[in-house]
Amino acid sequence: MGRMWIEGLMEVENNVDKLLAIHLTGNHYPPISLDFVPACKKAIKYCNNGKYDKKIKMPNGLTRTASFIVDGLHLESFIMEIDN
Repeated sequence: MGRMWIEGLMEVENNVDKLLAIHLTGNHYPPISLDFVPACKKAIKYCNNGKYDKKIKMPNGLTRTASFIVDGLHLESFIMEIDN
């Protein structure tokens, strides 16, 4: 599984909640709790808008930056590449 697998799924599935659930539970060991999906969605949104340092409260009580969450949970496939 991994990045190539989730990117392949993204070509046929556009439900971000479902894709994140698959990614967090299938591409991590041990699986990441689905309680993290809302924080992941915020991190993706902020990073896609260039707000990498925006703070997000995680369900475990920790506060992390959007870029930290994207890096730590391997969400790079969900970030849109924008040509300038």
